[in-house]
Amino acid sequence: MDSLNPKDGHSLFQVAQKITPNAIMYLPRNVGLLEMEQLSWLSSPPLDIEIEENTVRGKLKAITIYFGDAAITQLYLPQTLSG
Repeated sequence: MDSLNPKDGHSLFQVAQKITPNAIMYLPRNVGLLEMEQLSWLSSPPLDIEIEENTVRGKLKAITIYFGDAAITQLYLPQTLSG
């Protein structure tokens, strides 16, 4: 999270929290998942969290993290990328 540009991920998350507790972050595949869980617990009140692995042809490409109500209201819609 600290290596994200132009601002580190923690700062972005804090800014988003001032606007809404329901945030979605699309992050690189090597993001620390434990760190993401800690972000949810450090929020006041602690937020629900859902972690989604984004794959293309079976290979992990990115991670999407849903916080707050976004975590519990997302429907699972399988998508197939062609090409």
